[in-house]
Amino acid sequence: MSGTEKRPKKNWRSCVFCRRSHLVCDEQRPCTRCIKRDIAHLCTDENLGNSMGPTTPAPAAEESTGDIGLPPGGAEQLTSAMTRTPSFLPQQPTFVSEHVGSEFSSLNEFLNMLEDPLLVNQSDRQEKSQDDGSKPYDGQETTPIIIDEDQQLKGDNNAPTPKEHFFLTAADPSTEMTPEDRLKLVINAKLEAGLLQPYNYAQGYSRLQNYMDRYMNQYSKQRILKPLSTIRPAFRAIARSLKDVDLVLVEEGFERMLLSYDRVFTSMSMPACLWRRTGEIYRANKEFASLVDCTVDDLRDGKLAIYELMTEESAVNFWEKYGSIAFDKGQKAVLTSCNLRTRDGRRRKPCCFSFTIRRDRYNIPICIVGNFIPIS
Repeated sequence: MSGTEKRPKKNWRSCVFCRRSHLVCDEQRPCTRCIKRDIAHLCTDENLGNSMGPTTPAPAAEESTGDIGLPPGGAEQLTSAMTRTPSFLPQQPTFVSEHVGSEFSSLNEFLNMLEDPLLVNQSDRQEKSQDDGSKPYDGQETTPIIIDEDQQLKGDNNAPTPKEHFFLTAADPSTEMTPEDRLKLVINAKLEAGLLQPYNYAQGYSRLQNYMDRYMNQYSKQRILKPLSTIRPAFRAIARSLKDVDLVLVEEGFERMLLSYDRVFTSMSMPACLWRRTGEIYRANKEFASLVDCTVDDLRDGKLAIYELMTEESAVNFWEKYGSIAFDKGQKAVLTSCNLRTRDGRRRKPCCFSFTIRRDRYNIPICIVGNFIPIS
């Protein structure tokens, strides 16, 4: 055999699960490994052809370049220049995570509308024309994700559904990766199956905006606008590299934190509650519920927001102090005062007020824990 000749390569095919586990797969179907793992009915070849769309031949632009005197390759440059976004259009920052981009865009729109009162009035008119006859927003509505499994099975009857893929990934005994990488792999499969989602903070900013439009004057809005505008650049700098999987890990950490504070709050005699960075209250003890004249169940899962239980001046004071230390690792606790009000707004309770910011692994505020001491 001459030195220029190459040995023919064997075309080894791997099934979906052997390829994912980076294991050698035999040519029989179902393969031996899938039979041993009791998933023989799901053993199929990985269809690489479906993941890449059909190649489309380039348009014959070079044939006409001689008429207009374009140099070689000029047609491609002309085509790309014609399809490029005009420079005068506003450019939004791009984010790896769709949910982070949604939160940042919502914050931008919120700040822009506060800066221009005409936009606020126009937005109110549009909301009234669209929401006539609809129920008021209670902070609990989320956009459902519908997974049409029947549609997914039409392409390949043997292909696993996203839910099956998640269960198989969670049960995969492979030990060729670190526990942290394996946890991310399982969470990513759970995310794709629609069983786990990052929290939608964009709704929180929308809720705050609607509350301010109804109950606060323009001066108070501007005072809240200032600290939020200082938070925006720091949030953008951190959040641009976050993926949905990272946000899901943060959300799981938040759920574990809620479980721990359930035990802490039941053993405290001081009124206390916990809310997200956009203000929605998720946990509180019975002492705080008694202070604002509502039940403990009313103070769970974002049914009420902390600024809805404060006077206007106290709410502004909180947002100003929160904005000043939101991304400052050196400071996390603030001691101040506030005026709480009952849920119906009829009674006020002056209190000494301290709050502590809890941050996630990326230094983004994940929740705020507040303690209140009534002043008689």
